[in-house]
Amino acid sequence: MKDLSHRFLCACFRGDGGEARTLMQNAGWDWERLFAEASDESMLPALYGRMCEIGLNESLPHPVLNFLSGVESLNAERNDAILGEVKLAVRLLNEIGIQPVLLKGLAYLATGVYAAPAARYLADVDLLIPEVQINPAAQALMQNGFEADDSDPFARFRHHHPPLMRPGAVHFELHHALTMSQAGALLPAGKMIESSIAADLDGVQVRVPSPEHMMAHLIMHSQLQHPYNERIWPPVKAMYDLVLLQRRFEDEIDWNRIETRFRAAGRYRTFALHLLRVQDSLGFSPPIHIKLTPGLRAAWHRRQILRRFPVLRYVDPIYMFSIVIGRRLRLLMSILQTPRGLSCLRDELLKAHIYERFFEDMVKGRGR
Repeated sequence: MKDLSHRFLCACFRGDGGEARTLMQNAGWDWERLFAEASDESMLPALYGRMCEIGLNESLPHPVLNFLSGVESLNAERNDAILGEVKLAVRLLNEIGIQPVLLKGLAYLATGVYAAPAARYLADVDLLIPEVQINPAAQALMQNGFEADDSDPFARFRHHHPPLMRPGAVHFELHHALTMSQAGALLPAGKMIESSIAADLDGVQVRVPSPEHMMAHLIMHSQLQHPYNERIWPPVKAMYDLVLLQRRFEDEIDWNRIETRFRAAGRYRTFALHLLRVQDSLGFSPPIHIKLTPGLRAAWHRRQILRRFPVLRYVDPIYMFSIVIGRRLRLLMSILQTPRGLSCLRDELLKAHIYERFFEDMVKGRGR
């Protein structure tokens, strides 16, 4: 059922109403399973509008239409509340001379990537600022009602300040880097800040990345940062972001330069596989030629096999290393390079939760 729902989502967001209708006629069709899948993919708010665009709304049960329409309306209210929090936080940062760079979903909404802002689900707020401004920025927020989330004992060793939030509101992450891994060389934070574009957000001053940097960051984040880099199932949200970002900034994105970035960082295969997956799932035609070398073809087929037969992931050393060991090694290196990091690590190694998460990753195999 999961695969059926996933195929339906992909059909909707590539505009294939015919296949979507065929899938709905399947004997195993389950609306609740679809809603759960769309929610897992953070695409539930976008589903109503997309179904209407491709003409599916005329053949859907009224309870389904009413539910999806209600979700879209609620997400519109949620996004308005989040934008209110963003304006409050940015005003405080502007007062001490900081203009943060909006990242990911916020940047897409601020630049009109989504024609209907209610369709884009925002998980949290990511703001990029120079590292020297991180502590003053955090202090400015905490002096005005924001509280630090100290539930992660290793938060201060990551590429952003521990999350900040006002009670009952959205989390803010103040980033000084775009990733904790070596992939940070692919798009250094300083370069993104330097080339960012000033923008007015209802009276507060922010910056947005250049379209080319938005695209490079989108691919890098989806494939290399969160939550692991062996993307057997890239998030539908990230793939749809890519399609809309290309549509919005088609004449401003130099794909040859983006390809060069990934090649220089030794990540061309990741870049190519991602574009091939977006093409396969959402019908996106890559604006750049991808040469299917024997190595790339083998990597593509390997991922196809791991998608079709999930149990094989447990015996695939590359996959298991990626989800269980890889990101922990990156965190370990950051801890060891930080003053007093070793003593913090020693204390945490005596606590059970470290090992619980480790075995949870091993057993679950991170289905995505």
